[in-house]
Amino acid sequence: MAFKNLQGSGKIICIGECMVEFFKNNAETWKRGFAGDTLNVAWAMRAILPKSISIEYITRVGSDYISDEMIEFMKQSGLSTSHIFRDLERTVGLYCISADENGERTFTYWRDNSAARKIGRNLAKLKSQLNNGRLVYLSGITAAVIGNTGRENILMALEEAKKMGTIVAYDPNYRPSLWKDKNQMRIFTEKICALVDIMLPTFNDEMEGFGDETYLSAINRIRSWGPSEIILKNGVEPTAVITSNKIDYLEIKKPKRALDTTGAGDSFNGTYLACRLLGKLPLESAQAAQSISALVVQNKGALISQDKIKQFSLIE
Repeated sequence: MAFKNLQGSGKIICIGECMVEFFKNNAETWKRGFAGDTLNVAWAMRAILPKSISIEYITRVGSDYISDEMIEFMKQSGLSTSHIFRDLERTVGLYCISADENGERTFTYWRDNSAARKIGRNLAKLKSQLNNGRLVYLSGITAAVIGNTGRENILMALEEAKKMGTIVAYDPNYRPSLWKDKNQMRIFTEKICALVDIMLPTFNDEMEGFGDETYLSAINRIRSWGPSEIILKNGVEPTAVITSNKIDYLEIKKPKRALDTTGAGDSFNGTYLACRLLGKLPLESAQAAQSISALVVQNKGALISQDKIKQFSLIE
């Protein structure tokens, strides 16, 4: 996968749902933030990439004050919000994080009335939003929440963007509760894989969604569907870096203490893609991504400061 044409300037597009996030600050208080899997990826990329590369976030939000604050948060983070649609009838979703003593998290969601569920309803608008995008990133969570119409429109818009040279990156990020059934997810995943250049799956998700028992079974299946670059994450187990006919395994250095694993995979994805856009090789990009992921789990909530990401991303 060549990224020479992406260095220097360009437009990166992330599509998905940003939500209100609450996590326990201490025994008596909760802290509010904004996060969401594709937003977390955009956050990390913005921290690392030069300002000459625009990062645009495509979503839908409400017209209430919390939506206003969310958009202002994105602007202050350096993300372009020019393609965010304001919905008069819906608002944004919300979730609370509960983390155990090992940092493993569980979520409680309120997202049925989320405006983001209508992302992609207008095909012509979606095609326009993706126009001139050098790289488009989305996830299986995005695909799950936008429904059948949104998914079909996403596929058509990506197909057209690919003809113009856009690179597509995708994390299946399988969440069973968001899909009608496993078969619906499998059909869409195979369809989008035909358009994907960089696949960023997690092994546990692939085991649950497709029954893969080994890294190789997951890798061979994904390869057969089209992606030429696959980064298979697996928590503290080795990360597989797959390009062409080569597979490298990156050993993971465990963090001293995991407080909250929320956003770890997203920060990995954002750092990995940013490094690749800056001309780094896949293996060294994965090494930098892992260093940021290990840092994220030592903090509460999905996001750490962009300054910390810059400092530890190993970008010279």
